Amino acid sequence: MLTLVAWPIWLTLNLSLHRVRLFDILRDRPIAFTTANYERLLGDARFWESLATTAIFVVGSVGLAILVGLASALLLERRFPCRGAVRLAVILPWAVPATIGSLVWMFLADGHLGLFNHILLSLGLITEPIAFLVHNEFAMVMVILAHAWHSYPFFTVMLLAALQAIPSELHEAARVDGATTLRRFWHITLPALRNTLVISGFLSVLAAIRDVETILVMTGGGPGRATETLAVRIWSESFRFYDIGFGAAQGCVAFLLSLLLMCFALRRLMRSFWG
Repeated sequence: MLTLVAWPIWLTLNLSLHRVRLFDILRDRPIAFTTANYERLLGDARFWESLATTAIFVVGSVGLAILVGLASALLLERRFPCRGAVRLAVILPWAVPATIGSLVWMFLADGHLGLFNHILLSLGLITEPIAFLVHNEFAMVMVILAHAWHSYPFFTVMLLAALQAIPSELHEAARVDGATTLRRFWHITLPALRNTLVISGFLSVLAAIRDVETILVMTGGGPGRATETLAVRIWSESFRFYDIGFGAAQGCVAFLLSLLLMCFALRRLMRSFWG
């Protein structure tokens, strides 16, 4: 824990308190402590824009992944022919590396050869191809879809395990009492899945906050800054502009936000366990 967690956190905090470029680290020269990076951060409009973009990306991708994961878990819980093969196919996106999956989605959304344009043109919904990753209105939608596609199998696996742990006697008793499928889902299934949804949702939110590969591969943070999340901005400041001190300051802010989310999730879990 000290080597893999505490030490990197301390190094990041230390870098955030210095005005240092990436290559200055190798020179090992004394640099005075300063809060200039944080002062610059508070007055940086791009930082606040990246926070808003991060919120949109996280809420959209995690919310969609939860819905698709819950629907697929409910489907895979039922008995039907070739259920094992279908289960394997459903969770397959989880095994695909994020970079490869993002490349696939980038080609699907291509303005000339993309499958999305081909389908929309065939259905007569559009009259000319759309460059999805070039327009502000569509670029964020595409990266949200790509991230949700890659992460929904996690919810499928977690929720499927929770569904199988629900005693069948509860559904049978409710069915005898005349409860409809929707009422059984609302009053039995959802309450039983609450803790699993909180845990898996919290972990997925943390993963979405630090997701860099999806956006870098598909849009690079563009068009303009329409898809520049906080994680992408940290990467850009640190490794594109070599301003490692300013990037570390933003990294500390991202860590603080994640820590607050973790405390909130743990508090909700403790309340549910202990009342």
